[in-house]
Amino acid sequence: MLVGLLALAGCDSHDDPDSGADAGSDADAGSNADAGSNADAGSVDTTPFIRIHYRLQEGGDPKTWGVHFWGAGSTSPEWGAPRLFDKTDDFGAYTDVKVSVTADTDEALLGLIPVQCSGGNCKRDIETSVRFVDLARDAATPNIAECWITQGQAVQTTKPASSKPSFKILRAKDFIDLGNGGVRLMFHVAPGSTGTVRYGVARDALDQEVTWAATDDINKKGLLLGPLAPGKTVYYQIHSTLRTATEVLEDETPVLELLPLRFSTVSAAADWATWGGKGIMYQLIVRTFADGGAPRVVSDSSGESGIDPSTRDGVGDLVGLKSMLPYLKQLGVDAIWMTPVFKAKSYHGYDTTDFYDIDPALGTRKDFTDLTAAADVLGIHIILDLVQNHVADVNPWFVAGSNPKDPQFAKYHDWFVWSDEHSNMLADKHPWDDAALVWACKNYMCYHQIFGTAMPELNFRNPEVRAEMKKIAEFWVKLGADGFRLDASKHIDQFDDNHGISLATHGTHVWWKEFNAFVKKGIPLPAGAPPVLLAGENRWDEPRLIGNMVPYASDMDSQFDFPFRGLVGNFLRGEVGDDADFVKYIQTLNQAAGDTAAGGNPNHYFERFLSNHDLNRPATDIEEAGGLVFAMQKQAATIVFTVPGMPVLYYGEEFGKKGKADKFLGNEGWVHDELVREPMSWFQKVSFTGDKQSSWDIDFARTNAANAELGLPAGVCKAPNPEYPYIKYMSEDDPHSWAAQKDDPDSLFNYYKKLIAIRKANALITDSSTRFVTVQNTAETFEYTLTKDGKSLTVVLNRLPEARKISRTSEATDLLTGAKGTSFDVPEFGALILQ
Repeated sequence: MLVGLLALAGCDSHDDPDSGADAGSDADAGSNADAGSNADAGSVDTTPFIRIHYRLQEGGDPKTWGVHFWGAGSTSPEWGAPRLFDKTDDFGAYTDVKVSVTADTDEALLGLIPVQCSGGNCKRDIETSVRFVDLARDAATPNIAECWITQGQAVQTTKPASSKPSFKILRAKDFIDLGNGGVRLMFHVAPGSTGTVRYGVARDALDQEVTWAATDDINKKGLLLGPLAPGKTVYYQIHSTLRTATEVLEDETPVLELLPLRFSTVSAAADWATWGGKGIMYQLIVRTFADGGAPRVVSDSSGESGIDPSTRDGVGDLVGLKSMLPYLKQLGVDAIWMTPVFKAKSYHGYDTTDFYDIDPALGTRKDFTDLTAAADVLGIHIILDLVQNHVADVNPWFVAGSNPKDPQFAKYHDWFVWSDEHSNMLADKHPWDDAALVWACKNYMCYHQIFGTAMPELNFRNPEVRAEMKKIAEFWVKLGADGFRLDASKHIDQFDDNHGISLATHGTHVWWKEFNAFVKKGIPLPAGAPPVLLAGENRWDEPRLIGNMVPYASDMDSQFDFPFRGLVGNFLRGEVGDDADFVKYIQTLNQAAGDTAAGGNPNHYFERFLSNHDLNRPATDIEEAGGLVFAMQKQAATIVFTVPGMPVLYYGEEFGKKGKADKFLGNEGWVHDELVREPMSWFQKVSFTGDKQSSWDIDFARTNAANAELGLPAGVCKAPNPEYPYIKYMSEDDPHSWAAQKDDPDSLFNYYKKLIAIRKANALITDSSTRFVTVQNTAETFEYTLTKDGKSLTVVLNRLPEARKISRTSEATDLLTGAKGTSFDVPEFGALILQ
């Protein structure tokens, strides 16, 4: 029901909530009358109601607010016309909602969103839910179950016992390890309180102390302890005092303990994974890349393959990927980034349920080690997508940590970030959507989330979470992983971002420095093995925000350069000046990222790409160019492979594969990323099931049979998501495929191979000390040079939709065609790479 309600645009309603009629009235619920009243004083009302009490944190009239509700057999109001809190009591205001499902079941959940609506627009509080069976009831009116909500806080299932302000010390065990013997305690106290932390090396000898004043914002900034002796237990006790106009409220924790760590920030050039900046990365989704067989049940994931090669199921797997390694080697690939392959809730894998095992549809740990061994022989590195920011809401950690009745609740509860009585959840800003909330609620507790309620955020202020992530990394490195792509890496401590915490103590940056030091120095590697690579997804799309990317340069080896892709897009659309000068942009960014005074690192480099699993493919983005799309794709590829950084090629891009986030039928509630993740285009002859007007998926068996003579060692795949099995951008006769292009010397595929070979043969392109400058930036020609030690390469791009002759003052060789001389014929949107 909620999905249907929230699918409506904003809070638009055909009813006017400010009209003279009671917008919250509901005949089934007694027309908003008090459920405890009854016209017939001699009868007893047994109709079950849930009474929702509501008050505001910072003044105002709670009767201007109302509640949307659904479920539990209630009659839900129209969105934009909430049931108003029209009655008052000593808590604030309240209303009654009639329900018919009251048992101890999930079906008894009544979903709630307190809202204030005016003129069709609604301001929302936190979405939550309650059950009749869980709530407080009075013996005199057992048919009324009550709950209490303070705006921006979790539901209370018992009436607040006191009017005193909240003053307890909360989250006393949370801290951020700074790696130098110091720690940043992250406990929560009442705003305006004062206090002391006493600490020492023995439980009965807390001989040092640090204090905070009423004006210190401890809940945001934390409290620093140190210097401490790394590796030795520190004992500490927190005491807080809150003075009100009428009384003094004090709280004190028991003596607690923590173990500070020492880790050295990676600094020596030899310790950084600079090998990545000289190679080519290929991004793929295993389940849509190559089908090597069908899953089979195994008893030993480490010792048995989970894929039966005698039959195919249309789902890509690690066995299929292993069989296609020679293809990737021939293309010139040095590293493969696989989107998540761990057990997960969703097809895309970004909601992990088990970090220590492989999704059974893709294989087993044995299949992974077989893959890494085969890739190692070919000199190809395997990069795992490691989602540390969040997990699935069905991950056993969260299942236990969100249920007070679970025997492991105490262990896992603090692995996640929960609101408390010192919170105002409405004040916590979402990083990219001002209308979105970063909290969700379950079991009368509210947890931090950024990517949706089904993906709770992990608490990196808990040392157990940090230790677990190191353990996971070591586990996979020992099984052959060469590095990790760090999903959502800038969001590890979103609250420190929101509060403007300095880099030296910022939870996100401190963690990545700790993790980087661990994977570089804390995991034993075979002799001669290159350093483990960390590549971060720190996404800002606008070039003016590149300063935000700089501090991550000292946290990790590399990061994905999203603004670069935008500049290339501007260039292809014909823009000129700085908005299309990708060379000037790269110069500026590289200089900034190398500035150690600003938190940079001269060994850092950037991954540069045209598309990925979250972005539209270039062939579709520029399809309005019509017959020029082919030439423009070649030009875009020329840019990516002739600028510094690590090129990242998204699977199928080498054939001009199409795709964008879109709707298939056109009437879905949202666009689908699945249509950017369609199966790898191996075959020109593709068979489909269904009809394209209502449904369309690949018939993998018929397609494999029709292409058997090509001798491909793996099969074609079906649509990526079993719950949305639609193909939109592939076709029965697919020119954007390996089979259609492999033997055509003028194909995009063979152009990619040529560009990669040129890049590998010319160290100027990958040498971080190469001078890289723009020579021309006009509507007709863009030209840039790479020079070092008397050697040079010049790239000339024809920006016109017509062939041209381009002249040089001295003889040169075009590495793309082998032509030599001082005059060169350049096709429409063509390129020269002159030596």
